[in-house]
Amino acid sequence: MTDEEFHGELMQMVAARGAATADFSVAAFTELVAEALVDSGSIQEFVPLPFKSPNGGIRIEGYGFADEGLTLDLLVAEFDGGEEVQTLTRTAMEPCFRRVEKFLLQAPKAAFRDTVDVSHPAWGFARQLADQLPGISRVRFHLLTDEVLSAAVKEIPSQQDDGRELTYRVWDLKAIQRLMASAEPEEIEIDLVEMFGESLPCLAANSGGEGSASYLTVIPGAWLAAIYDRWSGRLLEQNVRTFLQAKGKVNKGIRKTILDEPDLFFAYNNGISATASQAEFAEQDGAIRLEKLRHLQIVNGGQTTASIFNVMKKDKGINLDRIRVQMKLSVIKPELVDEMVPRISQYANSQNKVSDADFFSNHPFHVRIEGISRRLWAPAPEGVLTQTHWFYERARGQYANASAWLTPAKKREFDLQNPRGQVMTKTDLAKVVMTFRGQPHIVCFGSQKNFMQFAEFVGESWKDEGIDFNDAWFRHAVAGTIIFRALERSVQKADWYSQGYRAQIVTYSIALMQHHLGKAGQALDFERTWQRQAPSNELLATLLAVGAQVNQRIVETAAKSGIANVTEWCKRERCWEDLKAHVDTSVFNDLDADLVSSETATSGRRTARKEQKVTNEVEAQTLVLNRGTPYWQQLLRWAEGGTVMTPSELDVLRVAARMPRMIPTGPQSLKLLQVATKAVDEGWAA
Repeated sequence: MTDEEFHGELMQMVAARGAATADFSVAAFTELVAEALVDSGSIQEFVPLPFKSPNGGIRIEGYGFADEGLTLDLLVAEFDGGEEVQTLTRTAMEPCFRRVEKFLLQAPKAAFRDTVDVSHPAWGFARQLADQLPGISRVRFHLLTDEVLSAAVKEIPSQQDDGRELTYRVWDLKAIQRLMASAEPEEIEIDLVEMFGESLPCLAANSGGEGSASYLTVIPGAWLAAIYDRWSGRLLEQNVRTFLQAKGKVNKGIRKTILDEPDLFFAYNNGISATASQAEFAEQDGAIRLEKLRHLQIVNGGQTTASIFNVMKKDKGINLDRIRVQMKLSVIKPELVDEMVPRISQYANSQNKVSDADFFSNHPFHVRIEGISRRLWAPAPEGVLTQTHWFYERARGQYANASAWLTPAKKREFDLQNPRGQVMTKTDLAKVVMTFRGQPHIVCFGSQKNFMQFAEFVGESWKDEGIDFNDAWFRHAVAGTIIFRALERSVQKADWYSQGYRAQIVTYSIALMQHHLGKAGQALDFERTWQRQAPSNELLATLLAVGAQVNQRIVETAAKSGIANVTEWCKRERCWEDLKAHVDTSVFNDLDADLVSSETATSGRRTARKEQKVTNEVEAQTLVLNRGTPYWQQLLRWAEGGTVMTPSELDVLRVAARMPRMIPTGPQSLKLLQVATKAVDEGWAA
């Protein structure tokens, strides 16, 4: 796709986001790109904070912290929004960075806060920055632009300011296209000789067949810290990255060993497991030495890596020259990376909680929801003739790729049936579902941490072949999304809204409604919203009235609790408990037309579960039949020659091996698929 073609696509995405949220184009553009940066691991979190000083000398679009608060990311945008692709020159680029640099310089000062309304998010963040800046060792400035960076700008050197490293990165149209297409802003290419002056001795462990090969090595702690410093969270396979962001602080035990007993680190630590799509080796004195790596991913040992990096930044690298980390490296062919890396990550982390919530894009939940979204037609709203799909994007770039090779006529048809405004990402879905489940304080932690909690919820609920997740569940999730997005637009336009805490207001207002209805023995009629493809005016007005109370209360209680940054206060369960106790939700009593009894809602879910159970059995029978009798006969011979399978598993295999004389029932077919998965895990290959 050319720059011009992608620019047109990007402008459509920005327009759709802006229309869905009532955001200005700059805010919509910033959030789109920031979400992609979070997905790729380039930044760990994004908190919208649109602020511009009256004279235009200071500007910021948002921020985020990483590496346990050691790194601060500040984002600023230069958005043209025109039809033609423009070039960003150094002359135009430098003032953009100066404006956000000036924010960093001025924000911690009391004089700056005196010029900002105390209810504005910039005041709270500035107050937080005044407290935390001494502990921040690196600030990364990110310039987001829909223009193409001039080829004359080769690099933007980092700087040192009061012992703090300042780095600069421009995310231009080309970089954004790479992000949107593959969630990778650039190849991770590590030249060990160039970085450290020497290669790394290693031992060839075994060949995993045509697709992979494994090696064992020991990497110096200082090297590992430097590599993480350069590529940060992008080194961590996505599931591990999400797990670390959601779960924990830097491991105190690892850090203590580095500081107090560095010579025992190797003995105490399990090391790391990593994958790469390509590796280059050299022979020296009969030994194999690793020289280069491409697309390195740490699939186990993220805590170890982050802790070593923490010592480098926080403790000035003390003892890292004495630290050695064992590393198992699997080199996997590029075409097999997407398939094998998630599995290696899952198995490598099998001792950790992360395995219970592994939530890669090929998890059965995602596959099912994707299938429903492509099959289920949404009712046409009043005055519209065409039915549409709500397009569930289980992997970044699916929507764009679905129409990339269509003819112009077919693309117009696709766009008509799959409007951009009806695309749902995994994190979109997680935000809505967790809100309606009464977890607004979790939602306020941001997309990645909220997604991890959502993953655990689905993982715990995925029983009986996921019969809870069916057509009705999808319709209700879409209805929730419709309500969520409509409230976002309404809050944005409300006369009481001061451009600050929309995300927090929306999630808490909806969660308060759910809490109130639950206590009253009532439930929202999601089917009504689905059929209308819009919330009723009464529902929206009521949510907006509660939102005004939420807005006032979170600002007041944050101050009373001694927490300057309201967004931080909203992440606490105490905030949720306070709102439940003090916000008047009696207005929800008047929503009769939008409500059903809890018994009716439960009965509907029960019926949907039964229907999904039948669907699962039919789908399983189809898969069993399609694999064919020889497949099951071969598996039976393998199973009878060992001790892996139980007697009941052998019995059901014998039924399948006698097809078509005997046809497995629906329940038997479900069990056969489980038996086949178990056999593959135990080393059987068809």
